[in-house]
Amino acid sequence: MGTSKAVAIEQLKGPNSISHQQALVKKIQGTKMAKPVKRFIPGGKNLTKELNEKNLPTAVFNWLRHCRHFIEGTIALCEDHSLRKTKTSMVLEFNTQTKNTEWEIRGKRWLAEQIAEVLMTDSLLAVTISKDGVRTVIDTEGTFSPESEDWMPYVEFTPFRPPTF
Repeated sequence: MGTSKAVAIEQLKGPNSISHQQALVKKIQGTKMAKPVKRFIPGGKNLTKELNEKNLPTAVFNWLRHCRHFIEGTIALCEDHSLRKTKTSMVLEFNTQTKNTEWEIRGKRWLAEQIAEVLMTDSLLAVTISKDGVRTVIDTEGTFSPESEDWMPYVEFTPFRPPTF
């Protein structure tokens, strides 16, 4: 949601004044949030056979590189985890007082290593990444495995594109 025209013009007065009409219109409109981007992870049913503990961080890093800047992300192993009985828990807390997200400060490779440790959990349905931390969604019944019918690994990001003027 953007600001009003009067407020935008008032903000533009001063040493960093923008006189271009199109830049003023963009400022009034505000930044648009992009739609979530969903990509299926190659390998599908054979994912657990092809990846082991040694090469899992590299694979997760490649999945994270599909979106340059993101606000939230999900690495899910289940097609729709809302159909199952689940328990969500925070496994890694981030510092929310900083301007940038923790993975932009420490790097995506660091985030991939943290997520790779979490992905080794039994009955894991999904790992969600947000500015405040990493959460796991675990099947409380313990019946989810790579042989389950709804096994469909995917990565979903909510991209953030910084405004350009």
